[in-house]
Formats: sequence, C-alpha cells, structure tokens
Amino acid sequence: MNYLDPLYGQFEITAKQLKLFQTHALTRIRDISLSAVPPLATAFGSIGSRFEHSVGVGHLALHLTKNKEFKDFSKDIYLSCLFHDTGSPPFSHISEIFLEDLTGKNHEESVENIILNTNTTQAIKGFGGEVETVVKLITGNLKPWSDLVNGSIDLDNIDNSLRWGAACGIIDTQFYDPLELLHAFVIHEHQLALKESYSAHIQKWELCRRLIYDVVYSDLNMMPEAMLFRALQIAYDEGELGEEFFTLTDSQALYVLEHRFNTLTRKLITNMRHWQFYQPAYELTKTSLDSTNFKVICTNWRKRQEIADLIAREFHIPKECVAVYAGKDKGFKKIHLPFVGGKQLSEHEPIQKLYWRIKVYIHPDYQSLITNISHFVQPLAK
Repeated sequence: MNYLDPLYGQFEITAKQLKLFQTHALTRIRDISLSAVPPLATAFGSIGSRFEHSVGVGHLALHLTKNKEFKDFSKDIYLSCLFHDTGSPPFSHISEIFLEDLTGKNHEESVENIILNTNTTQAIKGFGGEVETVVKLITGNLKPWSDLVNGSIDLDNIDNSLRWGAACGIIDTQFYDPLELLHAFVIHEHQLALKESYSAHIQKWELCRRLIYDVVYSDLNMMPEAMLFRALQIAYDEGELGEEFFTLTDSQALYVLEHRFNTLTRKLITNMRHWQFYQPAYELTKTSLDSTNFKVICTNWRKRQEIADLIAREFHIPKECVAVYAGKDKGFKKIHLPFVGGKQLSEHEPIQKLYWRIKVYIHPDYQSLITNISHFVQPLAK
C-alpha cells in the first residue's frame, strides 16, 4: 500500500504498519487536528490531523534509525513516534489543561492507558515492539533515546513546525529539510547531542517556529482559542467534562459542547463556529515574569478565568461574553542538547527572548467598553 504525504511525498506502507494504522488509538487521531484551534474556527487553511503528523514523525524515525547508533531501538523508536500523540484530547493543548487537572496526567502520560488497549497492544507486538519501552520513550523516561521523541528539539517538532506552517500557507515546504536535519543527531558520551556543523539547519527550524507562532499568537488564532477555552472552562466548572470527554475526537467534542452542555458553553461554541469572533480589549506582553500578579495569571488557568469573571461583573457583561488568554510564547525555546564538533561542548541560546502575554477579548456587542476594560485590567495584570 502507498501513502501520500504533503511533506515527504509517496512512500510504501507495509502490512504490519497498516495493522498499526488500523488501531483505535491511531484511527481516533485522524479527527484530532494538528492545530489546537479547530480549523473550522480559523481564518486560514485547513491544518492536517495528528494522525498525518504522526505518520510523518514515524517516517523520520525510519530514516534516522538506519544510522547504526539508533538501530538497536529502531522498532520502538518508530512506534513511539507513531503513537506519541494518541493521548491528545480533543483540541489538544487547549483542553489538556483540564485533562491534567482531572486526571493528573498530560497527553504523553495518558498514552499508556490508550496503547494498553488489546487491539493496539497486539499491533505493537506484531510489529516487534515492546509496549513498556514505547511508553518510556513517549514519556521521556528512557534517556538518551527518549530525547528523540520527547525533547526540546526532536522528531516530533521537526515535523510539526514545517507541516503546520506549510498547511496554513505561511511556510514553503522547502523552508528546511527534515530528513537533512536528522543528520544533526548523534550519541555523544551516552547522551543525545547535535552536530555543530548543522547549526544553520537548526536555525532554519528555529526561524520556522518563530514564523508559525507569530500566527498562533495573533488575534486571528487567539480569538477563537480564547473563546474555546472559556467554553471548556465553564463546562468543566459545571462538572460536564468527565474523563470520557477527553477520549472524543474534535468533531465529537464540538458536537457535545454545542448541543449537550450548558447554555453558556453552547453560545460560545456557536459563535466561534460561525466566526462571530470576540474583539481584542487588552494586551500585555513581557519578556519576564517580573510581578507576582502577572506570573500568577500566566501560570494558573483558574486565575486568568477569575480576571474574565471580574471584568464581567464590573461591567455587567454576561459571563460568556468575556474570554482571557494568558501564557508563555513557545516560538523560541532553549535546546537542552549539547552541540558537539567544536573544540568543546557548547550550549544553545535562543535567537530571541520568549514572551509572556495576557490578552482579553469581549463579545462585539460590548466594543464600546474596550477603553474602560483596558484601564480596569491594567492594574490587575501589573
């Protein structure tokens, strides 16, 4: 069987690989978007699924493990790349906050329960893999090999960055070559390292991340994200987000949010789906968490929702008509792997500092209050 990939073209899928693709775990993530915000709610092109991405990451693993340094774990590395996102809840990182709050596990830690499903376990064993090893690789607990799957630069985000950027039309598919970037990885003194001679390739990857996260953190993307988060938060506080919700697909979750949950959540989802986006009312961006209030709002999802509630009460706006985003920009990050090839080991420094930001959005019916809301939020945030 042949498979067609937007980044890597056509390649062959074996019968054993097809058995993996037919598992419930991988079938579900065909309807989990690579974009945390559902594509139907964004004003740019449709982003591929987490299944498409996972097949791509697995493709990179097959190429990497031709290198003798990685051959001993070739099957398990491939399997971990293929199943690394199977624990993703609907809307990925947006709802993952509530998944962690409810279960104490993030999407990587949730993978174990998913692949212990008989159907998936049998397919992994049929491929020649070890389920326990696959779980350790995905959760980052098998150094140095797990750094290939769960690291600051890994096969996951090498594929993810280019795939996301190319799908929404801001990056050319040739911006960098993921297969060429694989050659940067080497085992040095029992840890994963990067060859210094590939610094230019790595910088292209860094720049690609910056360009896509400029879109991710733009109002174009943040307006529907803040609305979706507010809808989920209200449903969570109403006790409507049980563990079964996080096993749904994007389409299934959107349906229950819009048709079966509380009235406020339903209104938010309907508005989001119809592109009746909330309008920016306030933004604060900093390169450091230099105040207690700012830090708490950016690192505690409950505190940022308290800001939304305060605004609603102060200006007599319906609760569902105010949405707040707060958090850390992921556009650049420090690569924890050492660089080798020079006279001595060197550490990576991000091209620019990372931002922390707070954004407030309100229903367009209340645009006349934007100036007053901005003055009200400013001292709370600072």
